[in-house]
Amino acid sequence: MLVPSLITQAPRMVVTDMDGTLLDSDGRRVSARNAAALRRAGEAGARVVIATGRPVIWLGPVIEAGFTGTAVCMNGAVTYDIGAGEIISSAPLLPTAMQALVLVLSEIADISLAVERLGTSQHDFWAEHTYSHPWVVGDYQALDRAALLAEPAGKLLIRGTSDSLTLARAAQRSAEEAGVGDQLSITYSTDDGLIEVAAAGVNKGFALARLAEQWGIDAADTIAFGDMPNDLEMLAWAGHGVAMANAHPEVTAIASEIAPHHGDDGVAAVLERWF
Repeated sequence: MLVPSLITQAPRMVVTDMDGTLLDSDGRRVSARNAAALRRAGEAGARVVIATGRPVIWLGPVIEAGFTGTAVCMNGAVTYDIGAGEIISSAPLLPTAMQALVLVLSEIADISLAVERLGTSQHDFWAEHTYSHPWVVGDYQALDRAALLAEPAGKLLIRGTSDSLTLARAAQRSAEEAGVGDQLSITYSTDDGLIEVAAAGVNKGFALARLAEQWGIDAADTIAFGDMPNDLEMLAWAGHGVAMANAHPEVTAIASEIAPHHGDDGVAAVLERWF
């Protein structure tokens, strides 16, 4: 369902998640309609930002669609200038915090791990031999657990056998028991037993607020699109937060508006009011 926008003028900043939001139903492509809407927004002077849980190396679908602007990756741990091919900023997750969490959590849950390190090459994504993606995209390099947790990372991925919410709650309890609860931020972007861990305070909203300040844009002049709990801070920060029709209940509960399903070009359906 579409409702009248809370933004009275065209937004000065347009932010969209990728999977379950901007990409089509198979998660591999930006539709021509969505790509055109983002392009028109940029041509009209809006700052267009991709905000995703994906690492830099998995930005392929938006790059193939012609996007050359700014991307917030790894749920806010990295901000990347696609056109320049440069990391603008990063917020590392320290090895000691990861090690403490995993030590306690592994005693109560059967888990496998992966890390996305703060770089831009395929060799910056590492995983245990037992780890498997819930997605069809992205390769990784195999590494044992000790080596995996030995260096700073942008994001730690933990795969378990329960649903993501149950695993996230267990991880939060484990972090607090290990004395690192104040050093970590835990979220998830799929219900398929995967959680994503970053440094405390690191999320999409955090990274976008910093960008908006640099660009002289108020949150009130921003529209943001998302679908999963890792989008909550982003939608709460934006002046107009849009949840997709396929969004998680936690996301629809805080959204200003519910857009059509991501497979039905929901991002474009909203942006076409202005662009």
